[in-house]
Amino acid sequence: MPQITLGEPVLIDQGPLGLTRWGPWQFPHLERLPDGRIHLKFNVEADSATSYGLPAKHFLSADEGLTWQQAAEEDARGGLLLANGDRLMPFQLPSLRYEEVELPEPFVEEDALLGQPFYVYRAADLPAELSGWRFLRLRSGETEWAEETATVRIPGEIRIVREGVFPFWPSFAHGHTQIAPDGSIWDVIHFRRIVDGKVQPASNVLILRSVDAGYTWDVLSEILYQGDSEADPHAERRNGFTEPDVNFMPDGSVLCLIRTHDHISGVGPSYWCRSQDGGRTWNRPRVFDDRGVLPRMLTLDNGVTLASYGRPGLFVRATADPSGLEWDPRVTVVEPLEKRADTCSYSRLLALDERTALLAYSDFNYPDAQGRKRKSLLVRTVTAS
Repeated sequence: MPQITLGEPVLIDQGPLGLTRWGPWQFPHLERLPDGRIHLKFNVEADSATSYGLPAKHFLSADEGLTWQQAAEEDARGGLLLANGDRLMPFQLPSLRYEEVELPEPFVEEDALLGQPFYVYRAADLPAELSGWRFLRLRSGETEWAEETATVRIPGEIRIVREGVFPFWPSFAHGHTQIAPDGSIWDVIHFRRIVDGKVQPASNVLILRSVDAGYTWDVLSEILYQGDSEADPHAERRNGFTEPDVNFMPDGSVLCLIRTHDHISGVGPSYWCRSQDGGRTWNRPRVFDDRGVLPRMLTLDNGVTLASYGRPGLFVRATADPSGLEWDPRVTVVEPLEKRADTCSYSRLLALDERTALLAYSDFNYPDAQGRKRKSLLVRTVTAS
């Protein structure tokens, strides 16, 4: 059983005094830049389709997360290093006002989604300029990033207009594009699509794969929503599987962790499922814990795999099992409080050495220099020995 030790929190930035709105000073993203520095990005706008593509805040650390300095977005681009030497990172355009966009007739028109009217369109019916699968690429040997639109082939792909705006698809928005052991590029998203003339009733997991350096992507597999009604009394009413993450395990299998917490039924269990054939097929999803939004996984060089997740609260959990079938009890990072009063529960993990990871997260009650509680972005080490 690995011993998990949490380092002391390191404060990076705090929101304005009295800020309680959902969205600002939340949702961290963590990566290592080509020069070895660590980049932390987080949201400062509302959690809304109207805010997609708007600027975020960026901080850099040159001493493995001990101290941080604010940076401009153009100075904090890392991206995924590809086998051909290119670097690739998702890019999102700001949403367009609905009345300013010429659209065909919607495939489906519904009265409300989270209290807002919404319209479903076939992606194939939309003009090319409204394609949302965009990336920034830094080609090997060059110094300027170039915007490009990838070809993503999803049968029955749909787009949804809501909150009075047409949002460009937040391409791989959760930021965990990975290189698979066979050299292909993977990303995993939650999605509904048109099947047999109808929009799927629940959100499912799509494994997307590129074998040409990210220029084209195809669906490798789909994990359909299957709720456990014994573990979750609201399983039949859930929106489905959302916010998945995959990890290539030491034994050669692939593990997927998935959220079910939704805005209708509230806190829901996280699930895990496993593939032993490179992601082509998956076992039936099983409950991983009684909660878990945006779960994140990371395998350290010492063979220990970490998972971070929460809501309410924030936790890390570890396993030394190469298959990830057996996990140790969770360790608390942020104590759970009432709804949306503790942390956004989104987090990121980044390896520092063979047994230590850096964890980025939010804490809505971290004191400032005068002892006043404020929404804050922090990091701390997680050591598995």
